[in-house]
Amino acid sequence: MKILIIGNGGVSKGFQKVFNELDTPVDIYDRSVGDLYEMPQKIKLQYDMIIYAVGDIVWKPVRRNTAADIEKVFKPNIFGFVILAQMLPQILKPKGKILILGANLQRITSPFLSLYAASKSALKAFVEVAKKETRRYSFYLLEPDEIDTPIWKKVPVDPQNPKNPKDYARQVLEFVEFAPNV
Repeated sequence: MKILIIGNGGVSKGFQKVFNELDTPVDIYDRSVGDLYEMPQKIKLQYDMIIYAVGDIVWKPVRRNTAADIEKVFKPNIFGFVILAQMLPQILKPKGKILILGANLQRITSPFLSLYAASKSALKAFVEVAKKETRRYSFYLLEPDEIDTPIWKKVPVDPQNPKNPKDYARQVLEFVEFAPNV
């Protein structure tokens, strides 16, 4: 099985550790989301599974969000996946699986997380449409509660009962292994 992990944060590192324990080699793509356009030229093979675990967060009131804040959050949280979806035929085998890290929308509508909530809501809608249009792949939108990753250092609140990234990755992979193609 050939696996590609896109991301360099806590969740992607959790997946890396689990695959290492399973003696399953993985390729890591941890460059800027903007570099995704160059990915098909750099990748010469097709993967069985791609994990998109990229994201960012800004903690500000709605009225203080700047254009730079919008780009900082939307670029990895939604725009990067839109770019990736366009190139799936070149990098994901037919019947391949793609895992996308979203967020539990019930938990992220707190004050000062408007950009994060909006970007993850857009990601959810985009994945739902992509599933309907692109039936040759299985899309899994992961919507976890908080995971103990460095992203939480960017906000002045502590996550409630955060999951360990490695434990979360193991739980997801067990589910995906037995889940029907959707």
